[in-house]
Amino acid sequence: MAGDRPDRPADLRLVGPALAAWTGAAGAGLTEPAPAVLLIAALLLGATLVCAVLLVRRAHIWRPAATGLAVLACLAAGVLAAGIAARGRLHGPLADLDGMRAVATIEGTLTGDPRVSPGGNTQLVIVPLRVERLTAAGRDLRLRQPMLVLATASGWAGLLPSQRVRADGTLAPPRAADTVAAVIFVRGPPVVVGGPSMVQAAAAHLRQGLRDAVSGLDGPRRGLLPGLVVGDTGNLAEDVKNNFRVAGMSHLVAVSGANCAIVIAAATILVRRSRCGPWLRAGWVALALLCFVVLARPSPSVLRAGVMGLIGIVATGGGRQRGAIPALCATVLILVLVSPDLARSVGFTLSVFATAGLVILAPGWRDALSRRLPTWLAELLAVAVAAHVACSPVLAAIGGGVSLVAIPANMLADCAVAPATILGVLATMAAVCCMPLARLLAALAGVPCEWLIMIADIAARAPGAQIGWPTGPLGALALVAVTTATLGAVRRRRGRSLLAAAAIGAVTVELIVMVRPVGS
Repeated sequence: MAGDRPDRPADLRLVGPALAAWTGAAGAGLTEPAPAVLLIAALLLGATLVCAVLLVRRAHIWRPAATGLAVLACLAAGVLAAGIAARGRLHGPLADLDGMRAVATIEGTLTGDPRVSPGGNTQLVIVPLRVERLTAAGRDLRLRQPMLVLATASGWAGLLPSQRVRADGTLAPPRAADTVAAVIFVRGPPVVVGGPSMVQAAAAHLRQGLRDAVSGLDGPRRGLLPGLVVGDTGNLAEDVKNNFRVAGMSHLVAVSGANCAIVIAAATILVRRSRCGPWLRAGWVALALLCFVVLARPSPSVLRAGVMGLIGIVATGGGRQRGAIPALCATVLILVLVSPDLARSVGFTLSVFATAGLVILAPGWRDALSRRLPTWLAELLAVAVAAHVACSPVLAAIGGGVSLVAIPANMLADCAVAPATILGVLATMAAVCCMPLARLLAALAGVPCEWLIMIADIAARAPGAQIGWPTGPLGALALVAVTTATLGAVRRRRGRSLLAAAAIGAVTVELIVMVRPVGS
């Protein structure tokens, strides 16, 4: 468990600045700030920096004022970073063309993997693009703006990040609060004018090697293993995806902190016995982590886990074992200021909340449970409950409902995740030079994958596996209130009895509803 040491108080100095920057970036991204708001934010940022310079040598004033100044500075920086980006998208040269629904020729670079969204008889491919040249309505524009390509022709799904393409289509304005400057509907195939970078080409080769290695497995396992290892769910069946979602296990096929932790641990073990100095060892571990981030594609959760891991690696190389809370706060602060759109990303929010639950809630709950349960079971239960409690309000807010089987399902799945991931990584590496060995390792990884598929299937079919819940901020607040009341009741014997009786009654009613005759 990556928590702070119990014999020293947690370092919370970065909590306020991180939350302030996150709030400022999210608010400015959702509501386009007026120029006056950006001017006030700039003046506030400048004023706090001047105050910090003037007070830094006066320790009796500086220490109590430092946190407040940092919070104000980070709030202003978050508003500026997101506000400038939002105004650039909404009032840039594309704004007028979007409104005219102009026919345009674009040229740009892919910033992520194409996603296939089947619908009816037409297969829609969604491609994130950074447009760098646009010709429309007699104008030839040079710019650098994010754009979303919606294509119905073949040739788009196989493109790689960093490839440069050209296409013709019809421009359309983005939806409110979108993170792109425009949307373009394309009916023809792309014209590739530049190949992928060497790094992206190597990553694509490794990902294809894993797909080839799992080609001999049956359908569900063939689709699940690439999802566990590198987040590649292109071949994962829809019914399996739905089972994982209802069971509260969908995070297993979205690369996040667990995968990065496995890579860091493996690399640390490999370099620990070398004669290299601490900084050189840290450099090798960081290189392994960066390679994995490129391989898995830098999604919001991967970015959070990667930056947090790098902060921990640098701290270890310098001989300073930093706590998990400062590392998490520093990660949030860096990412929302460098890439303000992450402040409104659901994946980033879930990743941060889950990590916060593990480092704040889980250690205390583990210690309390270990008085009544074996240590290994207390650890497993505390981790599953903490992650579920932290993420459930976010999932409820976006309409994901509330899973009642997520805790037992994740406890049972935990024993299979690490073996499947490690064997999958080894199969990916072996596919470069020895495909028979890669297929053998993939077959071994298929055993824990089968266990995960079975757990998700059983949990998803359980009575009352998922219940509906109000969406939006009010739904999230209601779930927080219910969770708080439930945790308070669990601490008392009478409360535990009432909760057990309520659970038995709810399951009984659900079973009666399931087995009653159709006409009754």
